[in-house]
Amino acid sequence: MAEGRRLVDALAAVAPRYAPDDRKEKLRLLEALEAVPLRAAGALIRFHEALCFLQAYPDCPDVLEGVDRALAGVPPRVDRLSPAARARLYDSGIAHTTLDYPFGYPMALWLARRFGKDADIAWAKFDEADRLDETVSLLASPAEGDAFSEGGMGWRAWLRVAKGGRRMTDLELLLELFERTGLPEETRDWLFENLALPVRWTPRGAGASRTLARRARPPRAFFHEAGLDRRGAPLAEALAGPPPPLRRAPAALAASLIDAARVAMATRQRELHAFSHPNPDDVLLADAGRGVTIALFGIRPGFRLPLEGYYAFLALKNGVPVAYGGGWELFGTLDFAINIFASFRQGESALLATALLRAYRRIFRMRTIVVDRYQLGHESAEALQSGSFYFYHRLGFRPRDPGILRVLEAERAKIAADPGYRSPIPVLKRLAGDEVFLTLPGGDPEPEQRLRATDVAARVARLVAREFGGDRARATRQCAARVGRALGARRRTAWPAAERRAFERLALVAALIPDLAAWPAADRRALVALMRAKGSGSERAYARRLDGHRRFRRGLTAAVRA
Repeated sequence: MAEGRRLVDALAAVAPRYAPDDRKEKLRLLEALEAVPLRAAGALIRFHEALCFLQAYPDCPDVLEGVDRALAGVPPRVDRLSPAARARLYDSGIAHTTLDYPFGYPMALWLARRFGKDADIAWAKFDEADRLDETVSLLASPAEGDAFSEGGMGWRAWLRVAKGGRRMTDLELLLELFERTGLPEETRDWLFENLALPVRWTPRGAGASRTLARRARPPRAFFHEAGLDRRGAPLAEALAGPPPPLRRAPAALAASLIDAARVAMATRQRELHAFSHPNPDDVLLADAGRGVTIALFGIRPGFRLPLEGYYAFLALKNGVPVAYGGGWELFGTLDFAINIFASFRQGESALLATALLRAYRRIFRMRTIVVDRYQLGHESAEALQSGSFYFYHRLGFRPRDPGILRVLEAERAKIAADPGYRSPIPVLKRLAGDEVFLTLPGGDPEPEQRLRATDVAARVARLVAREFGGDRARATRQCAARVGRALGARRRTAWPAAERRAFERLALVAALIPDLAAWPAADRRALVALMRAKGSGSERAYARRLDGHRRFRRGLTAAVRA
């Protein structure tokens, strides 16, 4: 056991180094570890993480071949562990281990359909029996009501009876119940999520764990014979060049990428709205070089953000998912968030962030980029411990809050005096106290004063309260009629349902502008097209129309600030 731990520690130490001697050492250690059992959970986890990193950042074909072989051998290693050691791998996302998480309805449904009996409910971890009893009684037929009344059989016995002899898991039965409620999707999803059912999943097979997460490798894998490039070009300079071309993913590839994104999140006990409600017809791909592929995911029209344009992303390095996040844009300002998975944070993070923002530049043509304080460490221990503030600072992002600027100046002086100095956590918390910005040519000189979607939402809430007494259905109906008349959009019944719904939702925003009817005809037609685009196939088309409608931006800004 001691020998195995020593070899694993040596592999973990040499993994991010790329001198010729390091390559030989990796090959030696990989070969030696093939014959060594790892009976301790800690050693197996560390071995696994080093292998994941090297699969994404291999030195050469021989190292990659050895890594692939070692990762394929991880599931049998897990199977040979003692029950106590296996229990310590719970929630790791490693193949043949088990995790649980209160996934929302779309992800739970996907897990049940994709992985069958490997996904079920961890009843031992569920402590909301009364809430489940009330919910199931609400969704079951009235004729079944007595089963849930005082003295009835209760939900546990009902689950057994309601299967009617069908071979299905408890999770599949509950999902069937929710799927056939007839409730609006948003209501159904909220009701399921509110139960906080711990969904237990045991990932097995190719593409169903962190261990075997790699998709088909690019035609030519990128090898790091010359080492890692952690410098990264100045971001503003990189974004000044032509952005990479984007191509729409064919249907089969889009479905595969959606699966990869969901597996990457589920194995880390996370969810992302865009991966739960992706639009398979709006998956875009960019090849960023050095083995990096960026997949950008639009959202189904009914689940899009109310005003902003939005795409989530999954970044893959040599076919391995290494990062996720998103970018949402409003009138030239992109809010950007990137989360590099822990296994890959010793890699080329700056280059990865640059490649992602170049792809977003192709979609949104943003002129200002903002990173919010959560990404910097505000109420995020993970971001604090990873030094997220300095990561963005090296890319060129700067705070504008005078107090934070003073703290930063003092810290930079300490770093200049002592290269080994590291800002302590309390200081990092102060640095994460506000947003940081990168302003590109044509960007807002005072981006902290920009119009925000939350400002618009507050103004809509006031409109509904003052003009409609809080009746949101009446407000939506009457604002759609009013805005439709002002813009000349009277024959909306012939539009696709998603476009009608998008128009009605955005009508509450457009109704804030008092002089719509007086706009030039071209501007009114452009606003109608913009509102319909929010419900069309591609959010990219909506974002372009939104950013290009200057009169709408001016009118909305004036209405919100009045």
